[in-house]
Amino acid sequence: MKKLFFLSLVFTVSFLSCKKEESDFNNNEQLSEVLKIRSNPFTVPQGTPFSPAEIDKLITKKMDEENTFSWQDAPLPYLWSALVHSDNVLAVGYRPLNYIHVEKNLHLLNMEEKKWKDVRDAIIELVMDGLRKKNANITLDEVLVEDDRILPILTFKFTDAEVLTSLYNLENTRYIEPLGYYPSDPRFRVMSTSGCSASTEPLNSSDWTNILPNSRVPWNYNNVNIPEAWHISQGEGIKIGVIDAGISSSQALLNGMFNDGYSNVGRTVSSGYTFGSSAFTSCTHGTSMSGLAAGPRNNQGAITGVAYKSSLHFIRGCEDVVLDKSSEKTGVKNALTQMGNMTDLQIISMSIGNPFSSSVLRDGCVYAYNKGKMLLAAAGTSFGWTSWWGVVYPAAYSQCYAVTGVKENGSTCGSCHKGSEVVFTIPMERNTNSSRNTLSLALSGNSPSYVGGSSCATATAAGIAALVWSVKPSMTREDVYTCMRNTAQFYPSRNSSLGYGNLNANAAVMMAQTY
Repeated sequence: MKKLFFLSLVFTVSFLSCKKEESDFNNNEQLSEVLKIRSNPFTVPQGTPFSPAEIDKLITKKMDEENTFSWQDAPLPYLWSALVHSDNVLAVGYRPLNYIHVEKNLHLLNMEEKKWKDVRDAIIELVMDGLRKKNANITLDEVLVEDDRILPILTFKFTDAEVLTSLYNLENTRYIEPLGYYPSDPRFRVMSTSGCSASTEPLNSSDWTNILPNSRVPWNYNNVNIPEAWHISQGEGIKIGVIDAGISSSQALLNGMFNDGYSNVGRTVSSGYTFGSSAFTSCTHGTSMSGLAAGPRNNQGAITGVAYKSSLHFIRGCEDVVLDKSSEKTGVKNALTQMGNMTDLQIISMSIGNPFSSSVLRDGCVYAYNKGKMLLAAAGTSFGWTSWWGVVYPAAYSQCYAVTGVKENGSTCGSCHKGSEVVFTIPMERNTNSSRNTLSLALSGNSPSYVGGSSCATATAAGIAALVWSVKPSMTREDVYTCMRNTAQFYPSRNSSLGYGNLNANAAVMMAQTY
């Protein structure tokens, strides 16, 4: 393609200080440049941006053909158009020149190390120099949304096509992503407020059983042998992380009464936020997921969680269950790095997602995975629209174990996604009534509430993982996965859309005893 005149780049010299670092580069020669333009640069998009309808056509075509879409596969003019027709937020994944093992080493990188700092500073200078050609008074505070000091990601806010092209043409650029673009197609747009409302289905007393000391067990726990597994393990010594859309400050069972009754083993509950200004919201989803994974077993007549002796750390990383906003993708990424750095946390449960791949989300998953965390993520839940795609992200990433829900008879639940990426299933829906799902904690009080979809299946699976890990805390993530996989419904076979099928909590904890 025709070469352009590019913004001047500031070059500095970066030296490699040891052989171990040198092995991460394409050659052993010292670097002489910070930024470098690719050998065949692309031209700046001309004319007017594509319309949202034209962008959506590209996305849906890719989804129809390959069941996936990533901005890394989009032509530059579409990237620019998506940036214009969104909140104008652009994520830039970067690397030092010729550094080839970013993903493998993502959890080991030091963003204050000279070779990384030099690239970061040079990219910021490139962006600001370019923007100041048209607006001499623009400030860094107006442009820089986030300078991630854990992952090599810079997030900017602008729409300038020339600056975007300069970034796109750098060999140092791992990816660029218009973080805030989401299709206007109703099949996607209806998702944007999904998952936060409580169920209105009247409670059916046959959907739980009572156990000591006046606690309730949801009907579906028996379908995966959780009560039997409790004779061996209750999750003690394990901490589960839940990333979701907020937790209720009014639910005492996830606050002052968390370490109560049979759950009184000195376990802890904590919360934080990487989205908004508080972990606490009126969205019911995060409360339900936390209750399923680790709610207490006490005498309050409430639903008990699967791992009722495990600790819990909750982070609000998003507004609702669909990660369609730039701030939500950034929030979940930051929650993943926070949990990745928690040495006493083993499991991360994410009942949230997006039908499109996000490089920012993937970086967060890779980081936490590289830190040894077990990531369980929801395969996807539909709420009345055409579920014509498969497993959503982050569940579709190889770093995550994708979980979906099925009916009592094994058929896929009415709102649950399935696909080749699914690893495990959990029965969570009655055969004759799709509104009678599993049960969990409500925003307040002890009366349970129905909660469904692949979301509840994921939180349940996270609780089972904690039961298994608790048997022998010295086990690795891979050991825990092996116990879960080798005792699952279809193993050693794997179903093309339901993975290894239903988990068997009792068989899995028994297998863990052999380690």
